[in-house]
Amino acid sequence: MTPMALFRRAANGLLMLGAACGRPESPSLAITHVTVVDVAHDALLHDRTIVIQGPRIARVDTSPRVPVSRSTETLDGTGRFVIPGLWDMHVHLSDSATAAQLLHRGITGARVMSGPLDVTLALREQLRRNPTLGPRLVVAGLALHGHASFAADTGLALALSAHDGRRAVDSLARRGVDFIKVHEGLSRESWFAIARAARIHHLPLTGHVATGLTPEEVSDSGLTSIEHLEFIPDRCLVIFDSTTRARHSAPAGCRPADLQLLLDHLHRSGVWLDPTISSFRIFAPHQFASILAGFADLAEEIRAAGLPVMAGTDLGSAGIIPGESLHDELALLVTAGYTPAAALRAATLNPAIYLGAQDSLGRVSAGYVADLVVLDADPLTDIRNTRRIVAVVRAGVELAH
Repeated sequence: MTPMALFRRAANGLLMLGAACGRPESPSLAITHVTVVDVAHDALLHDRTIVIQGPRIARVDTSPRVPVSRSTETLDGTGRFVIPGLWDMHVHLSDSATAAQLLHRGITGARVMSGPLDVTLALREQLRRNPTLGPRLVVAGLALHGHASFAADTGLALALSAHDGRRAVDSLARRGVDFIKVHEGLSRESWFAIARAARIHHLPLTGHVATGLTPEEVSDSGLTSIEHLEFIPDRCLVIFDSTTRARHSAPAGCRPADLQLLLDHLHRSGVWLDPTISSFRIFAPHQFASILAGFADLAEEIRAAGLPVMAGTDLGSAGIIPGESLHDELALLVTAGYTPAAALRAATLNPAIYLGAQDSLGRVSAGYVADLVVLDADPLTDIRNTRRIVAVVRAGVELAH
């Protein structure tokens, strides 16, 4: 079973709902004479016309070969560029106003890492039925935590024992969450019980590395993505120190060769990284320059190991701006040494692959869901051009912009 089989069922359900609501059989929208950004191959496909029928792309071809009827709504793409809809893979989202802000900034999908359970599930259902109101959502419901100081209404659920962990996963599975998120403070006993229960329910496991566990242990036990910079053991955080002396005095097990072995191990275990670099502008503003420099040093080794990266922001924390923070994250990935194409993949094709939906999301191609963003400048030349949005198409509908 793919990591997010349940999500794929949800996506299919959305498309069936669109058909049931009377989507027209004839093309509903055509974007003409546009340059398609092929995120899979780092290429630009010039002078294409994209024909959209219902919620899906019916055809992409060179413009002279695609006749467009007068009854079809058209968007002139001359001099413009189209990319797949963007994903923010780490948000805490529970209100429709913020969902609308994300969509306005080109974010057509989001992974909700925790929040008030009933509200988050209701929002997911609302956006399934009314996709033009916000991104498609995959949700964890509650994050499982081991510290009794946290209250349930913060989006965290206590799992102080193995019994608590199993019961929490069983309950969340009954509520129909898309994956299970583990937070900090979990004991070894509760963490491994949660991992076993998640496997039984075929729910992907994602989140933090609990104190007392190593990145290797959690990756071997089913953690599919590691958030923030927690793929680095706590004892190795000295590598984010700004002083030259600290960078060259890392403890045993934290030197470049050691970290390369760790990253290689994570890759073999199928782990994805969601570093949320932009969030550290808020969480550690005085250390941010050092953190970014440390991540840039690591990024070369991450790429060498073949570890895939996704773009997330930790939206929901005070000071993180809906939508804008994701564009900032893409720019920071480029600053850290990723190419603009690789950064763009981190918010388009990579999330689709991670979610097991690469056959319907993450590309501008016939048969794919028509979640698209039209830009007035080339993002492969300058990643900051993802901010230059002309139009957003969600499930085949062009939104007012």
